[in-house]
Amino acid sequence: MRLLLAALATWIGTVPVGMAEGASTAQGVAQGAVEGVSLIPGWQQADGSRVAGVEIRLAPGWHTYWRAPGSAGIPPTFDWSGSANLASAVAEWPRPGLFETFGVTAIGYAGTVLLPVRLAPSDPGVPLDLDLRLDFGVCADICVPAEARLSARIAPGAAEEGRARIEAALAARAESAAEAGVARVTCTLEPDGRGFEVAAKVISAAAQSPGQVAVLEPGQPDIWIGDAMSRTEGRTVFARAPIRAAGEAGPVLEREALRLTVLDDRRAVDIRGCQAPG
Repeated sequence: MRLLLAALATWIGTVPVGMAEGASTAQGVAQGAVEGVSLIPGWQQADGSRVAGVEIRLAPGWHTYWRAPGSAGIPPTFDWSGSANLASAVAEWPRPGLFETFGVTAIGYAGTVLLPVRLAPSDPGVPLDLDLRLDFGVCADICVPAEARLSARIAPGAAEEGRARIEAALAARAESAAEAGVARVTCTLEPDGRGFEVAAKVISAAAQSPGQVAVLEPGQPDIWIGDAMSRTEGRTVFARAPIRAAGEAGPVLEREALRLTVLDDRRAVDIRGCQAPG
């Protein structure tokens, strides 16, 4: 939390990236950081849902953040509440990179990132009226919170647009545990002198490359998990991270809710849930 407050102290105010029909261009201070944000219509699937994309284009030297950005970053947030005929919107996340921010590792994207979004209309026979407020952070030597407002009306059966780029982003998603050959994942709570840590082990069928970084997400709204210390030994990635609960009660770890991602410079593995040791 101290690292997060240090990051927030350098921010110079929210930068609007504008509002447009499907695309927007950075304005004001953001001209040096965000070159544009676009809503890409994508294509309609057989069940009437749509695979679309949100593209963020950054200036050289700047990066933005992943779903779980580390303690020095702020994740993008999507607000679709102004939309009509939209039952659900689920973002997909291509494999992120690792950055040093304020002396700690942050997780995110440099250059241009396209985030696929799966859109389910309430009525597939009626146009989707999309209204998105996207809040995100961008960092270089300083960090700047940015906001984009995007809107679009997409009629049923509209022509495909941007499919190849969206499919490439989908192909860059993290592997599942089964795809990556993960054999077993365990996790437990352990006292750390100030509270508790969550300790996890990811055991794979084959030896793992050194330098992997583990990211733990609690999947529980009243639980916070900090940055993990990770190490790799043979087929096993070990991770330990502080865990805290809201209020005075100690944390209760719901193992089936835990989401653990193992990253390096070549791949990412997305693991859902863990088992008790033993």
